[in-house]
Amino acid sequence: MSERRRCPLCGGESDAAFSVGDRNREISRESFAYRRCRSCRTTFIGEVPADLSRYYPEEYYALPTLDELDRAAGAEAPRLALLAPLAGRGALVEIGAGLGIFARAADRAGFEVTAIEMDARCCEYLERVVGVRAIRSDAPERALEEVGPSRAIVLWHVLEHLPHPWEMLERAAERLEPGGMLALATPNPESVQFRMLGSRWAHVDAPRHLFLIPFPALRARMKELGLELADVTTADPSGLHWNAFGWEYALRWHPARRPSTRLTQIGSRLLDLALAPIERRGMNGTAYTAVFVKR
Repeated sequence: MSERRRCPLCGGESDAAFSVGDRNREISRESFAYRRCRSCRTTFIGEVPADLSRYYPEEYYALPTLDELDRAAGAEAPRLALLAPLAGRGALVEIGAGLGIFARAADRAGFEVTAIEMDARCCEYLERVVGVRAIRSDAPERALEEVGPSRAIVLWHVLEHLPHPWEMLERAAERLEPGGMLALATPNPESVQFRMLGSRWAHVDAPRHLFLIPFPALRARMKELGLELADVTTADPSGLHWNAFGWEYALRWHPARRPSTRLTQIGSRLLDLALAPIERRGMNGTAYTAVFVKR
């Protein structure tokens, strides 16, 4: 497969950004070249691996007990609050549901939840333990054809993994009812961390992260699809967690091989505290959460 030189999202010309290996998991010794679009400023992998599934090993998901799942679901309150105008009613689709932590929380809040997930073990767990309908697919833009009109569609740190993110959002917009909400979280390539760390940034996560999409590019695309911005932040609880995670991984020489040391933990905590006044201002945080409404 030849390297993509034009941006797959907007068609703009791109420049070489950096090359990096699978630093987070070290599944292979390959190096992956990333490029940056001159127009929309999206950073994208130049050549998508032919078999992405090999970079998601079985241990990518550690299935929790029901008690562990419910404790984790209790921490999803801030994300559920984003959907408060829907008052916990109607159909909700979670793309890339994984272990079903948010799906469990949404189900308990009164939504009729459908989960779309590519991992077979997770799909079985979603139906047997979480108690929601699960559709197994590694092409969620096509899997959405199996669900009816929805009041909410959510993608929590999923968009960056998809080979066709714009098509995914187009299908999602079509499936939303008028007044429905689309909520997502994704790494922020305009963040302080990415500007400082470059290829060492944990949220590059090569080769699993195929696209790092700036918020202005996302907002413009959503407007084209008839969805209006309701809220965006990088300082929500999830965003603050990813800030700390990013600094810790930056200080770990081989994150996949050795756990964080006490010294690494202290150093990353000091960095997090020192840069908090900057990272918590505007769109400087390492990940953004955005909510859009279909008018």
